[in-house]
Amino acid sequence: MLRRALLAATGAAMLSSAASAQTEITFWHAMGGQLGETVNEIATRFNSSQSDYIITPVYKGGYEDTLTATIAAFRAGEQPNIVQVFDAGAATIIGAEGPLPRRI
Repeated sequence: MLRRALLAATGAAMLSSAASAQTEITFWHAMGGQLGETVNEIATRFNSSQSDYIITPVYKGGYEDTLTATIAAFRAGEQPNIVQVFDAGAATIIGAEGPLPRRI
């Protein structure tokens, strides 16, 4: 009986710790300077406001640098969850060859 209770308690603990795990979201952007500081501040406030998700903003340089880094990461299967690209760059991202993107 004690063994069964210990197994049940262990299982419950494992389920509760898995349920409380944060979903990490990597966000590459092209906002430098004051705009980049604002992006970081928004992410910090969001992360502090809840415990289900954590957003990690990453400055990848200007728009062209961010686009180039994203295509390279996509081809390597290491792309971020979210990317900020300029309007003309969206078509390039959509047409980039590489593995299928991961889903969160």
